[in-house]
Amino acid sequence: MGVLLILHVIVCVLLIGAILLQAGKGASTGAVFGGGGSGTFFGPSGEVGFLGKAIVILAIVFAVTTVILFLFSTRIISW
Repeated sequence: MGVLLILHVIVCVLLIGAILLQAGKGASTGAVFGGGGSGTFFGPSGEVGFLGKAIVILAIVFAVTTVILFLFSTRIISW
């Protein structure tokens, strides 16, 4: 369980870092005040790059480790 908890924390940090590193389609000062960034509310369009794929994989690993840690903490499963 300790190894799973360490993996979970590492995935959390990597996921936060990857999300903060990505730049939106209208990532400029004008987009903050409503200038030209109307399409970013519904997500970026176009091909998903390496960072986007990494975020999806990290999010899946995060969700799986969260469920497993929950099951361990409620003693539904044990090793």
